[in-house]
Amino acid sequence: MALVEATDTRSVILDAAVAEITRVGLRKLSLVEVAKAAGVSRQTVYRYFRDRDELVADVVRRDEEDVLEATRRATAGLPDLREALCVAIALVMRRAREHPMLDRLLASEPEVVVPFLASPASPVLRVARPVVEELVAERLPGLAVRRLRIVADAVARLLVSYTVSPPDHPVEDVAAVLADVCVDGLAA
Repeated sequence: MALVEATDTRSVILDAAVAEITRVGLRKLSLVEVAKAAGVSRQTVYRYFRDRDELVADVVRRDEEDVLEATRRATAGLPDLREALCVAIALVMRRAREHPMLDRLLASEPEVVVPFLASPASPVLRVARPVVEELVAERLPGLAVRRLRIVADAVARLLVSYTVSPPDHPVEDVAAVLADVCVDGLAA
């Protein structure tokens, strides 16, 4: 029972943090305000998160996990690599465009968000690469590991780039072209 309560409290705090970040941005984010929004004490927030940075990192991590799980579900029954990549890329790009917190931060604090998303240690890249590797490896089992890792890295970086600067063209069109480029390049 205590584990369920801890998980629920943690989720409530993360939800409150998302709402606060969406409302005030990262610079003005206050753990006191997050605690108020979550309906818990400031000490309770500190019981789950060492500091503001850890809270923000966990907000990002949770969102990433949700997107990655949705990607896995959406591509699970698709044996064709081109179709699976197209679905995965479109899903990630659509989610990024529809994310209110990310949208707010890109508009108001791009100098904070862009380096975070684009850095080599970015949690987005760190989490996205293995999912792309998994997606490609399942559909092209004979692909050399080196090529697999390079393709996964390239797709992950493209997704970060399109997250930071959404394309002018419809998401489905961009996803289809990127899937074509990847698959045709791998077939060469």
